[in-house]
Amino acid sequence: MADNKKDISEFFREIPPFLKVFNITDAYPKDDTFVVDFMPGEELTHSNGMVVQGGFVTGMLDCCMAQFLIYKAKGKQIPLTLDIDVKFLRPCTPGPVKTVAKITKEGKSICFTEAVLYQNNTVIATSSATNKIVDSPF
Repeated sequence: MADNKKDISEFFREIPPFLKVFNITDAYPKDDTFVVDFMPGEELTHSNGMVVQGGFVTGMLDCCMAQFLIYKAKGKQIPLTLDIDVKFLRPCTPGPVKTVAKITKEGKSICFTEAVLYQNNTVIATSSATNKIVDSPF
């Protein structure tokens, strides 16, 4: 695992500015999945700072699925999310969350992914997405 963490930390040495709002604290492959830990703050909430807004929850799930595909392609290809379906099961509160993504089917240019967001070992939201894989412009 230590070698994977070293590889992923190099991969994430420059987190895109838009992802910084989620406060990524760690990201690493684990078995056939990919894990991204976040620390969403009160600035992402509604309801007097108590509930992380659903769009941000969706963004964290999408980030984990996308970063898994980018990591697998070593940054040479990127996914475009064609659709995403999210089920919100419990409210997400400010504080540490863990997302775990997996690839359910992988083709030449289309991949299907799933992710689960956990907080305090409780499932908060689940998602599935269809991703179009394209060459990276970078």
